[in-house]
Amino acid sequence: MNKLTFSIVLCGLSAPIYAHQSIHGNSRPDSVDVRTTVTYRSNEAAPADEVWQIPGVLMGGEALPVSKGATLDDVQLLGHLNIKEGYFVSTKIGTHGHDGSTEVSLEKLWFGANTEFYNQVMLFEVGKMSTEVTPTASFHASDGAYSEAPLLADVFFGRHFVDIGVRASSSFYGFNLGVELFNGDNFPSSSGDGTAAVYVHTPVRYQNIKGQFGSWLMFSDAKSRTDLRYEDGHSYSDSQLSASDLAFTGDTLMFGIYGDIAWQLNPITLDAGFEWITSDVDGVLLDSTQSAAYLSTQDGYSLQMGVALDSHHLSIKYERLVVDNRFTQTSQTFVQSTGLYNEDFEPEKFAVAWVWDVYEDFTLRTEWYQDNTQEKQTSRWSLGLVWQYKLL
Repeated sequence: MNKLTFSIVLCGLSAPIYAHQSIHGNSRPDSVDVRTTVTYRSNEAAPADEVWQIPGVLMGGEALPVSKGATLDDVQLLGHLNIKEGYFVSTKIGTHGHDGSTEVSLEKLWFGANTEFYNQVMLFEVGKMSTEVTPTASFHASDGAYSEAPLLADVFFGRHFVDIGVRASSSFYGFNLGVELFNGDNFPSSSGDGTAAVYVHTPVRYQNIKGQFGSWLMFSDAKSRTDLRYEDGHSYSDSQLSASDLAFTGDTLMFGIYGDIAWQLNPITLDAGFEWITSDVDGVLLDSTQSAAYLSTQDGYSLQMGVALDSHHLSIKYERLVVDNRFTQTSQTFVQSTGLYNEDFEPEKFAVAWVWDVYEDFTLRTEWYQDNTQEKQTSRWSLGLVWQYKLL
């Protein structure tokens, strides 16, 4: 708990240094939206009969590889209702495709209320919801230029962060500050052991330039956390795969900064974005027979640029992961068996996407990826259709 308190205080002190979107809630109108995307891919990210593991990092959550052929990547039904002044409820029913199979679930349901505290308007939210620390932590294939999750989302958040928790946020002099406490059901924590985060975001607007910047700090605790990606029906082949029985107990402290900006130069718009996430992992690895003290520093970098003209948008993105793992009180044989001995291998991913708003609520999206996240490098192209429709 001392380390958790220290993490929150540290990010709070750093808030004035850095600069997301304004406090929401009742400022949003009542709405019901549906979004979905179908994608055909020329190649798979990993063999269907193997557990997908990025060398050097522990994985979890929903971070599963894309498969060859056509898949229903994403379906979202989102609702927002303002009950009365200062009080609202939001919900999302969603599904994510894995190797042709889908599972519908109530992904989010949370309540929010605006109140005044020492003459300062504050928003309090409680329920099952996403973290607000960075947009990267809430990936969905139907929301952006790319159908595949960012490398940084897979490694640091298990693809998308959804958990039961509470959040308090407010605006001070153009800065949006927030504090979050979660149960720990989302990677990299374990259920009941908790995740805490603080963030500060600020929107930027100057003439025909607009964007946002943010920084954040997140602390997670885990006890006997194992890789459950291939459990609960998430099989990636005809036979049920199972990750190793390797368990992690320890702390994960993450810090990140990000920014994105768009510059309107009629008739074109230029956009760019960057993100850096660093993670310190400190704990113990254990299987049925052996153990090791484990220290890891992971740095993820992302750069993105794009240009839009009329109904077309062309984007390029580069991501890289640098990992430094240290093992003590163990044997070399055990280290090799964990999959965390990466021998200075640095995973990276390069992508190009062209998006065309082809007709009313329909968007055509084609992509090309050079995937160097495995020692055996692969490339693939994809063609997809995105449908977004406002029911209310």
